[in-house]
Amino acid sequence: MTTSNFSAGRDVAIVGFAQTKHVRAADTLSEVELIQPVIAEVMDQVDLDHHGFDFYCSGSSDYLAGQAFSFVMTLDAIGAWPPVAESHVEMDGAWALYEAYLKIRSGHADTALVYGYGKSSPGDLPRVLSRMCEPYYTAPLWPTSVELAALQARACIEAGVTSEAEMAKVAARSRRSARGVARTGRRAVLASRLDHRAGPPHRRPRFGRARPDPGPVGPAGRRGRRRR
Repeated sequence: MTTSNFSAGRDVAIVGFAQTKHVRAADTLSEVELIQPVIAEVMDQVDLDHHGFDFYCSGSSDYLAGQAFSFVMTLDAIGAWPPVAESHVEMDGAWALYEAYLKIRSGHADTALVYGYGKSSPGDLPRVLSRMCEPYYTAPLWPTSVELAALQARACIEAGVTSEAEMAKVAARSRRSARGVARTGRRAVLASRLDHRAGPPHRRPRFGRARPDPGPVGPAGRRGRRRR
């Protein structure tokens, strides 16, 4: 038996980790379809099944999903029957991890599965994030997340907290880190960007190279060019 006295303390460790491949857009996949393979991979890593965890905790944003209590649907990814001890935070995976950490430290659970998710591609992300602003004075102005970040940056510069050069270094470092993603993931991002360009499919460039017009289909089923 474990004690519920938090002051006694318990060592807590992360023993498994998995994540999806980041892509520019995943229009054909639901949140459940994104989460389920990741959860299955973690369960294989730690050799536990659905009944092996004392506590489940998820982190997500209903603003990205576009509906209230959207996390209820994603419980299908873990299998919520028979009933499980579950919690959700309207934040990111890090906050969910902190709740699970407290749950274990306080002795109310020995194992926990934490997952965070978000799918921003269905909407205009800078506009969607602005809906989380104060609803009476700020939100009616419809500021984008980029504009709010600019105001925050200017306030920090004026207060002497940072400088333009220091912020530029952070941006450059982040872009270098992004290049460390597996090449398959980078190609998927690039391909997704190109797919959103206007024009018929045969004229869309593939990884920077334009595809030639295949021309009309001839009687024999072969493609050929029209004779002038």
